[in-house]
Amino acid sequence: MAADPNPDPELVAAGESLLAARARGDLDALAETIDRWGVDLAHSPFATALYDVAAELPLDLSAARPGLAFRFEDIGRLPIGTTPLGLPPTHKEARAEFASNGDLRLRQALLPLTTRRRLGRFDEAMAIVRAATPLAEASVYPWYGDRSQILPYWYLQAGITAQVAGDLGVARRFFLNAWTHRDRDPYGFVARGTAGKLAQHDALAGDLASSATWLERALDQGRRADLWVDHFVESNLTTTSTIHAIDALDPQVDTHLHATLHPSQRSEQWVIFLWVFVQHALTYGDTASALGYLEDAVQARPPELIRAGLAAGVVPLVRAEIHLAMGQAHRALADIEDAPDVAGMTRTLRARTLLLADQAPAALLEVEALGSVAGTSRRARTESLLVATAAHLAVGDREAAVESARRAVVQVQEGHAPRLLATVPRTALDELAPDVPGLGPLLALVDERGVRDIYPADVQLISVTERERELLHDLGSDRTLAEIADDNYVSVNTVRTHLASLRRKLDARSRGEVLARARQLGLLDQ
Repeated sequence: MAADPNPDPELVAAGESLLAARARGDLDALAETIDRWGVDLAHSPFATALYDVAAELPLDLSAARPGLAFRFEDIGRLPIGTTPLGLPPTHKEARAEFASNGDLRLRQALLPLTTRRRLGRFDEAMAIVRAATPLAEASVYPWYGDRSQILPYWYLQAGITAQVAGDLGVARRFFLNAWTHRDRDPYGFVARGTAGKLAQHDALAGDLASSATWLERALDQGRRADLWVDHFVESNLTTTSTIHAIDALDPQVDTHLHATLHPSQRSEQWVIFLWVFVQHALTYGDTASALGYLEDAVQARPPELIRAGLAAGVVPLVRAEIHLAMGQAHRALADIEDAPDVAGMTRTLRARTLLLADQAPAALLEVEALGSVAGTSRRARTESLLVATAAHLAVGDREAAVESARRAVVQVQEGHAPRLLATVPRTALDELAPDVPGLGPLLALVDERGVRDIYPADVQLISVTERERELLHDLGSDRTLAEIADDNYVSVNTVRTHLASLRRKLDARSRGEVLARARQLGLLDQ
């Protein structure tokens, strides 16, 4: 539902004071108002006036006003880190600070937190979250409600910080804290935003039942469509609905996708949008679009944002998924070799790649190892069960395959996610369907929606030496073998030996076929 705004009278008074001080040219009054109320005014109809004033005030007015100084840092008028945080380091000092000034320091700390997060300085942002923890904990008691209204918004921002930093478990705990204290919300959108974040988090994790519950709660909360932040709050809800539609193979999935922000657009959640768009494209066999989404997203951002936080794990993950869908198993494994695991999904992709490369025993070892990894998502566990199903069948253990398939089907049914069945070879599931209750109807639904294997039923995992890889690149030129030998300071017989090895590995009869096969497998792109 959309609720009419019900602004805090104190906030309205602060906004009106800002406008009045600006009209009369009272710089000290403007500085004092921004120092105390800057964070709140940024989430109110007075936001434009706040930013206009902050862009004009003399810098020296921030000397003893950390809230104003943080605003100057945020808009680029002061270097990041110029102003000390001033957060009490111990719980005892935090209680004393709260007794004297309420949640003022916690409010002021929000700005350096979000500034660093926006710039991709996630380690620094998480350090601020940790530094502010004593003060946040000092203000949680119910009888402090009137003096700690910022608490739910603080926890929401702490959760967003942990999410984009890649610590998804910590992010969810912060979101739950924000929901617990939602009745203190001073802005009228925190409850909706928090429930939306939890819905999105659980959808990504593959816990569709929990996600649907949080999505319903979010839609029941008040909406502040009059504020600029409403756009970001609602993007969580549309992204969640799109993930649900993709997993369920909803015929209306394109409608949901069109309502979701493109991964190239400016947003802290761009890497989540990227994952969503790539999953949709791969589901329907469109690797070209999936690759285009990845290239657009990466080109729209500086390299440091691609290599930091959640992106450091998700970007290699989606790149590997695309390469595996193209049959390039070795590139998929290379993509994720040193990448952080994303809630178990990276390790599951490695197991799937080994399975498709006819290395079922190695795939089973990966799945077994995943069982003891903390933070593994429901999505990864379901997909790993499906990998185990096909791998057990490949090694001749039908009893274990049936058991894994039964467990996977329960997970797919509970998660309303028939799409996951298309992540392993269909032939294996068809063979087991008579012995696995519920699998047949799910496969029929997958067929009805026109979805087949997302990844090739088998791929080649070819290992080449460094010398052979160098020769592959040399073979792409017009040089003769003798010229290649001279340029590399080796004998022509050595070049012929490496070429013969490549012909054998690639099942090619000529130099041209070696190049064509290497290009098909992506060996020339490494």
